[in-house]
Amino acid sequence: MKFLHRPNKARWHKQDAWKKSAYAFAPNQTNFGELCGFADDIVNGGEGFGMHPHQNMEISTIVVAGSQAHKDNTGSEGIIHQNSVQTMSAGTGIMHSEFNASKTEPFHSYQIWVYPRELNVKPRHEAFKYQLEDKLNKILLTLSPDRRSNTALINQDAFFSVSRVEKAVALEYNMNLTGNGVYVHCISGSITIDNFILQEGDALGVYETESFTFKASDTAELIFVEVPMNRGVKI
Repeated sequence: MKFLHRPNKARWHKQDAWKKSAYAFAPNQTNFGELCGFADDIVNGGEGFGMHPHQNMEISTIVVAGSQAHKDNTGSEGIIHQNSVQTMSAGTGIMHSEFNASKTEPFHSYQIWVYPRELNVKPRHEAFKYQLEDKLNKILLTLSPDRRSNTALINQDAFFSVSRVEKAVALEYNMNLTGNGVYVHCISGSITIDNFILQEGDALGVYETESFTFKASDTAELIFVEVPMNRGVKI
């Protein structure tokens, strides 16, 4: 079993007038397997990103707090809320905008970029919604390459999961595909994996193993991004 430890202090932190961000990777420069982007964004009320392009990238948004309004040039638009995950295949090319749906309350999300399995697919997006109890002391799968367990679809042999683990609870993570690795990000609280302690903003990539256990030393909110490791690890 191998590890990539990415403590909060190792992320690139950026503070703008309307947005506070922390980046774990630089797309096309650093990666953990097929995972190449992991942005932690807090956006002020009424602010956001105007229309901008993407191509041949799987882009997913996990909502931690608040709501985000999404609109793209395929005619799709909608609002995603807390306890939901939106996934988008940019494929041949898409233009979209993302704005905080509230004029007064901040919006907190994680935007995650994964290289696609198949290039130049038709652009698409969809969302997966869940309740808090669905992830309480369990690992809830939200995205998969085959819609297993009624999850949303991602164009990669990747699996996204979320979990809320109460203090002193231990769980086991089992890889969905042999050879995959998983990037575990701690949104809040604290957990221990092997000899690593993860607290708010910390992450640990775990690979070259089929499973591992973790235990919460304080109630923790977690994101799991499991990806093929074909590209290796570059930091």
